[in-house]
Order: sequence, then C-alpha cells, then structure tokens
Amino acid sequence: MARSIWCLLISVIIAFAISFGGSLLILWLIFITNKIKFDVTDAILTQFNFTNNDTQLHYNLGVFFTIRNPNKQIGIYYDTIEATAMYKGQNFDTRLLTPFYQGSRTTSLLKGRFQGQRVVVIPNNTVSELKSEKLSGVYSIEVKFRLSWRLKLGLYKFIRVRPKVGCGFQVPLTSSGTSSFQNAIGCDVDY
Repeated sequence: MARSIWCLLISVIIAFAISFGGSLLILWLIFITNKIKFDVTDAILTQFNFTNNDTQLHYNLGVFFTIRNPNKQIGIYYDTIEATAMYKGQNFDTRLLTPFYQGSRTTSLLKGRFQGQRVVVIPNNTVSELKSEKLSGVYSIEVKFRLSWRLKLGLYKFIRVRPKVGCGFQVPLTSSGTSSFQNAIGCDVDY
C-alpha cells in the first residue's frame, strides 16, 4: 500500500515537471520568434596608444549601441548588462551599464564609455597587425556583452535568459571626437 502511494506521488511530480517544462518551451517558441537585435551605431576613439614596449594601452573609446525588441507581446527586463572592450582578443576594459526595462517593439540606445590605461599583452602573431593599424589609424575593436534578462508577458515575469552578444567593428582614431560611422553594424546574438 505504501509503495503504491509513493509510485503515485512520483508519477504526479514527474507529470507536473514535464507539463511545466513543456509549457515554458511552447511559450518560448510562440513568443520569442524574433531575436533581439543589437547594432553598433557609432564609435568614437580619441586615444589608443601603446607605451612601454607595446604593453601599456592608453585608451578613450565611446561606443553607441541600439537594442531592438521586435516582439509584439514580450517586454524585457535587462537586469545585468556587462560590456567588455577587447583588442586582438585581449580584454582592456569592462563596464557595467545601467539596467532598464524595454517594452515590446521598441528600440533603446545604450552608450559604453571605456577610458583609462591597462596592461595588454598583444600575442606575437598579431604584432604586425598592430603596426599596420597604427599606420592606418583605424583599429579593430570588439565589444562583448554578457547579459541577464527576464521576459515579461502581461503581469508575469518569467524565463531568465543569459545571452552573449559580440560586436566587432573598425574605428578610426580621431582627435576631434567626431562621429565615424555611416551605417550601423550588426552584432552576433547567441542564446
């Protein structure tokens, strides 16, 4: 008798878990048919030079991003937005951006400011690229985002998602602080 009660209880728990998981999957497939879109709309690089045998990087980079939520019924709470600026695969600065809520079918503008100095060791196989970029005055920068967001449908907040976003672009060094982009550059979003 006790054994049959345990079997019934375990069966009910498993059935509940499967139906709950299936419901979440169906909601995900129905409502998140359109991926969030990240674009770099502008970047301004006013300082980017290496000292001390090309190991100490001094930098001043401003990057403007747009985030588009194309979904009709889903809002997004961006709880954590961590932006990391990289050069030749080496992290040179990380910033936490201000959390916010984004409604459905809206576009939000974010600005990342990376400024300071840091030891950055450039791999030997990319030193020639660094010299070439110094001569041209145009640098290949990458900004990676680590995000944590929650989806909102009606009154309910559910499903914590932790996508990774990578944005690679080239930006010229300028002393005037003027804009350098004519068109937005799309970023890769990986769920």
